[in-house]
Amino acid sequence: MNNSFISILIAIILTLFLDKFHKPIKAFSNPSYVYTDGTHFALEGKPFYLNGFNAYWLMYMASDPSTRNKVTTTFQQASKYGMNVARTWAFTDGGSRPLQSSPGVYNEQMFEGLDFVISEAQKYGIRLILGLVNNWDILGGKKQYVEWAQERGQQLTSEDDFFTNPMVKGFYKNHVKVVLTRVNTITKVAYKDDPTILAWELMNEARCPSDLSGKTIQNWITEMAAYLKSIDKNHLLEIGLEGFYGDNKKQYNPNYLELGTNFISNNQIWGIDFTTIHIYPDQWLQPGTSPEDQDKWASQWIQAHIDDSKLLKKPLLIAEFGKSSSTPGYNVTMRDNYFGKIYGTIFNCAKYGGPCGGGLFWQLLAQEMDSFGDSYAVVLQVSPSTDRVMALQSLRLSKLLDYTNRLKL
Repeated sequence: MNNSFISILIAIILTLFLDKFHKPIKAFSNPSYVYTDGTHFALEGKPFYLNGFNAYWLMYMASDPSTRNKVTTTFQQASKYGMNVARTWAFTDGGSRPLQSSPGVYNEQMFEGLDFVISEAQKYGIRLILGLVNNWDILGGKKQYVEWAQERGQQLTSEDDFFTNPMVKGFYKNHVKVVLTRVNTITKVAYKDDPTILAWELMNEARCPSDLSGKTIQNWITEMAAYLKSIDKNHLLEIGLEGFYGDNKKQYNPNYLELGTNFISNNQIWGIDFTTIHIYPDQWLQPGTSPEDQDKWASQWIQAHIDDSKLLKKPLLIAEFGKSSSTPGYNVTMRDNYFGKIYGTIFNCAKYGGPCGGGLFWQLLAQEMDSFGDSYAVVLQVSPSTDRVMALQSLRLSKLLDYTNRLKL
């Protein structure tokens, strides 16, 4: 057997092996939108891998002409490093500079800021995941919705009444409708018709600790997913879950923690197109857990959700991850190594046809935005080594896309 024959044989075997994991992507009736094909994200008949960031502040900064340039600069820099997705908020409820000052009352200047965010994202090839409300009271959230109902005579005693009270649910549905049907003052395109938006998110880090059975959250997601899809059938929808399991698999949760959500049953609901997890072992595990044990737990957390997303037949997005600067012994190299491990897990999963289609780190800031920061903040072009880790992930995913496309020819 000569060497050329052996080389051809190896090439055939390798192609068949990889083709097993990279099945052709089906056609889609509206190719300009990101969609799902089984356990994969896709765009224009090709796989679509997500590498991006969280930047909750984009609308806020864009609403002020004096700081709007920070949005442009952020998208420019992110695009330079090959990032293609940003997750941000389409809400600020009450408080200072709100989008929604009271139920149904909107600040046009803030909305025009969101218009700008969407138009700039389009210019730089970045897709957006837009969250519609917060579990937390930062920027209003479910607490503000409940307070609005209390002011109108509703006898409510818990923030979790957000999920069950008819008036509160009406407030939320109205917000969903207003945002989805908003016509962008710059592009003249309704949000629900704009392919720059990759997906909607029902609630950032939805939790309902008052009902550990999971029924309250399950019913709310079922109702709101159906409502949102009745307005917008173009875009993907996800819940905003951190990944906590219900009683059936609570042993996978950090410290057996239960928060009224169930990763499996919640994501089985009609209208939910892909699954999400967040990863914060430094917050969720026992104080004093070593960075090494935190990293080990993070790997196990991801793998459990990869396995379950396969069973759910839906793609998985790691929607938040980061390394806190308050971690004992922290330095930029530690952060780079951690990001590299998360990115490596994503890449290897994608390479072998698995459901994990990408990751978004928390959080990206522009320069001179310290007041918006936390211990996880990353500023591009300040830490060149971190920039290189991000760019490498974009490059690897791009080359993987090129290879899978060649297999289809």
